[in-house]
Amino acid sequence: MTVSEPIVVIGAGGHAKVVAATLIEAGFKVAFFLDEDEKKWGGKIFDIPIVGPGELVKKKCKKLKSVVAIGDNLLREKVVNKYSGYFDWMSVIHPRAYVHPSVRIGEGTVVFAGAIIQPDTVIGEHVIINTGATIDHDCVVGDFVHIAPGTNLAGGVTVEKGAFLGIGTKVIPGVKIGMWSKIGAGSVVIKDIESNVTAVGVPAKVIKKLN
Repeated sequence: MTVSEPIVVIGAGGHAKVVAATLIEAGFKVAFFLDEDEKKWGGKIFDIPIVGPGELVKKKCKKLKSVVAIGDNLLREKVVNKYSGYFDWMSVIHPRAYVHPSVRIGEGTVVFAGAIIQPDTVIGEHVIINTGATIDHDCVVGDFVHIAPGTNLAGGVTVEKGAFLGIGTKVIPGVKIGMWSKIGAGSVVIKDIESNVTAVGVPAKVIKKLN
């Protein structure tokens, strides 16, 4: 059954397409896409309009529910902070994802098709659990994290705020990945990764410190 209240999707890129598809599959109606790139204004995704500029539109949208559909973690946080107070952030779970009833999920988080989240895991706010990712028991995933498609977290893993785990990352039990760190696609993380670094490989090793 379609929910009567329309949802605003902030962003109009490829990631926004998947967020909108998830909302639609979950029974919601997307009112429009809001994007501040004027080259996109007047366009459509799934025959749903893309509008702007944000500074004008947001004044007309106060109290509407919204999801920030931006894959980049830093930019997603910036947009959330900019529009905070103008929208009510909502979380959405694709009907073909599995989330155990004991899992706690913060506002603004999206769980895509095929994802699995096991018992007693805690997911923060504005997190992306992407297509086919698996998160086992007792994990803690911080705000603004992006778990890319096909990533697997074993039990008891901690992923701190803003970290990005690339496609197909594997993380063994009990490991911690620090704030705003980036793990390269296909990496296998077998020990803790400090904050603000890039790590890649099998096993994953730090190759660069981030500002």
